[in-house]
Amino acid sequence: MRLVSLVKKSLLFYWRTNLGVILAVMTSTAILTGALLVGDSVRHSLRTMAASRLGKTSLALVANNRFFSAALADKLEKELKTTTTPVFPDAKNP
Repeated sequence: MRLVSLVKKSLLFYWRTNLGVILAVMTSTAILTGALLVGDSVRHSLRTMAASRLGKTSLALVANNRFFSAALADKLEKELKTTTTPVFPDAKNP
């Protein structure tokens, strides 16, 4: 028996199993492709929203788990002669 005829007979005999495998592969491929497209869309939307919220921000002060008062923004504004804005204003002085 030749290899080609053996493969042909095997495919015909196990057609239900082969059809199930093909459908499972097609479904899995569609799900993974959809997840990748949705993930890419969400990543782009989040990046766009973050950029629009930052506006014209050019510098940021990283506090390393410490908080500074909003008065620091005023001091920096006077010292740097530029516009500054505190992200979390004081509760007493909004």
